[in-house]
Amino acid sequence: MVKILLKAAVLFFIVLSIYLIVHPSACSNWIAGRETVVPGEGVVVEWQHPMSEQPETLSAPSSVSEVAVSENGQGPEGVFDTNTINTESALQPVYSQQDIDYAIASRYVELEREYAQNQPVGKDSSREISFIVMDDFEMSPTEWEDFLTRATAADLFNKIRQEMPLENTTAQ
Repeated sequence: MVKILLKAAVLFFIVLSIYLIVHPSACSNWIAGRETVVPGEGVVVEWQHPMSEQPETLSAPSSVSEVAVSENGQGPEGVFDTNTINTESALQPVYSQQDIDYAIASRYVELEREYAQNQPVGKDSSREISFIVMDDFEMSPTEWEDFLTRATAADLFNKIRQEMPLENTTAQ
């Protein structure tokens, strides 16, 4: 009797493991306490292989008015992927490389002036400022070197030092 129960338990765990491998979202839903959505009665759902091509999902995206605004004008309803909604407010401005370089160099000069108030700017502080700016703009060392090459060729640091006013701040 114990052998049969032991074999049944092992078989149950094997089936459960296979189910969780095939449906990994079921495990996370089960742990989070979420229930799966069951289609309503009278609705026939035909099973399709997940990798099969579905023509409605591969078609061109619909226009902004069809996706982003529902019939009542309050926005999208139901379940949808927020990455596919194209709204005018989601469009980000496009910056040129010169604009980006100017922003990076401005941040460098700003930090350089902050350091100059406390201590003289030398090789070590310049390296530290470089690492801070690289971190702020999420740049790799290669990207930083490319930026330095462009900024040096355009004499960008000196232009920014001349444009930025010197702030004589006193302790309050």
